[in-house]
Amino acid sequence: MRILIIGDYPKRIGGVTNYTRPLAFELSKSQETFYLYNGASTDNFDFRGIRIEESKEFSGFRCFELINGQGIEKNYDNLDVDTSDWFDRLFRAFIKKHEIEIIHINEIFGFSSAMINVARQSGIKVVVTVHEYWWLCPHRVMVDFNNKICDGPYNMQKCSYCVHKKLNGVSSTYKKRREKIRNSLPASFKLIKAIFGLKKFFRPEKTDKIVDLEFGSADFTAFKNQKLEDQLSIRLNKNIAALNSANLIIGVSEDVKDKLTAYGVNPAIVLVQHIGSTIAENKTAHIKEVNKEKIVFGFIGGIGYYKGVHQLVDAFTRMPDSYKEKCVVELYGKYDSNYLNSINKFLKLDKYAEKVRFHGRYNPEDVRDITNTIDIMVLPSLCADTAPQTIFESFSCELPIIAPKVGGFPDFVKDNVNGLIYQEASVDSLKEKLMYIIDNPHLVGIFRRQIPEVKTISQNCSELVEVYKSLV
Repeated sequence: MRILIIGDYPKRIGGVTNYTRPLAFELSKSQETFYLYNGASTDNFDFRGIRIEESKEFSGFRCFELINGQGIEKNYDNLDVDTSDWFDRLFRAFIKKHEIEIIHINEIFGFSSAMINVARQSGIKVVVTVHEYWWLCPHRVMVDFNNKICDGPYNMQKCSYCVHKKLNGVSSTYKKRREKIRNSLPASFKLIKAIFGLKKFFRPEKTDKIVDLEFGSADFTAFKNQKLEDQLSIRLNKNIAALNSANLIIGVSEDVKDKLTAYGVNPAIVLVQHIGSTIAENKTAHIKEVNKEKIVFGFIGGIGYYKGVHQLVDAFTRMPDSYKEKCVVELYGKYDSNYLNSINKFLKLDKYAEKVRFHGRYNPEDVRDITNTIDIMVLPSLCADTAPQTIFESFSCELPIIAPKVGGFPDFVKDNVNGLIYQEASVDSLKEKLMYIIDNPHLVGIFRRQIPEVKTISQNCSELVEVYKSLV
């Protein structure tokens, strides 16, 4: 079969790309595999017009890049490009030239959902795996303007206010024009900057600012923008129609299926299938023994607001001193400096602040060594994480998990079996779970023995090949 994977820039570390990249490699062992991504993710714009070019950066599968597309990752100021036909002609020519038989969409940021209709009109079968909620929400993560978990686009007035708040002067046209000059005319770019000092035209310098770590209390009911409401309604309806024209939709957790079907996706074409993980290919035993006088709570992943790291730190600070003395919190991952500074601002007031340690960015090959320093993982997401890779990384390294009852976590983390589930977005509920483990350190070993086998990327690939064959 000739399979086209739609994904993000394959060299990106983290997120869905940690799945699509190894998936493409694995598929290429038995199938002719192509990979298409949008160059907007790396700001690759120039003055040569819209086109698809083959990238020589990768081996194992043929990789192609869309350059100068109309869409970027978040099109708050230009919602129409998410569903319009600007990509149709180019995409139709591409899939015809390479005689594609199956298109598997995993990431669609910067493209248009109209690509599904183009494929179906060309007689090509389409599978869509939904990892994030771009299809329902242009913000993708289903978090509202008050930084609270959102139930979905049930009220377009609410959604329009949320997009209005996210806009904040953003111009996708301006961004693309700036990068075109930067990439195509670097000498002129520097000269213009030196002569005119047009700082606004260039990437703004990073400034230190405090991030509000509390939930907001804004009210959307006084805001009215009918044009924006109509745009959002059209976007949602077109995306749902596009999904319903696909041959199969794969939800990576039960929560994904529930959310999609609640907004009009045909449940008959939705299959819940957990994704595979590369780290599960070489599972090794966890060697660290639990020290009941020093429980090590850990976190790995992107350290940002939506991942809820500040709630974990806050939960630590709220524990009685006698509990803080018996634990440490080890945090690994790339962080936003403003976010980290905001956490440290309240953390430094605690006399046990040195027990919370930020280690910064890590490489994927470091995961096993990192997890062998941890007793139990804490993944305190404040967004509807569908099936984060950190679940599979933790379980593959025999680490139990403490997680909120949100998104895909309940699919994997079973309360008091292989970890603990707490009330979503509740610092006090999380604090109680931390204290429960400190009081009952023997549970870590019990939970560890009840961690299920994690699906490998090769197992997942075999499942998908069977799905593809059944369609073709």
